[in-house]
Amino acid sequence: MLLFSSILNSSISLGGKLTMVDLPGITRVPVHGQPENIYDQIKDIIMEYIRPEESIILNVLSATVDFTTCESIRMSQSVDKTSLRTLAVVIKVDKSPEGLLEKRLVQVQGMIISKTLSEIVKEINEKLTYKLT
Repeated sequence: MLLFSSILNSSISLGGKLTMVDLPGITRVPVHGQPENIYDQIKDIIMEYIRPEESIILNVLSATVDFTTCESIRMSQSVDKTSLRTLAVVIKVDKSPEGLLEKRLVQVQGMIISKTLSEIVKEINEKLTYKLT
């Protein structure tokens, strides 16, 4: 499979313990002879790499799109419920309409806080219970 071999060729070892893999962008509509199921193939490859607990997920997001509808965010949230191993980089910030980027960042921060807050409260309660016994 050509797609898979290009992923292997784009991986970089960073000191033996960390490997960075550049995964393909999500394609929904096949072009120039791509297979009809290109979306399913790419999604399966991405999920294979981001599913392991050891993986750190880096989402590259354009400031010109709505973060809350990004497929890459949905994929990472499906395997990283607490968002503890997910990072985001926002690109094309100079192309974003004024004020929109700030609004989107607040939305993403709100999503992360709402997902992690319950886990943080649970951990605090467990530690307090442990210390009281």
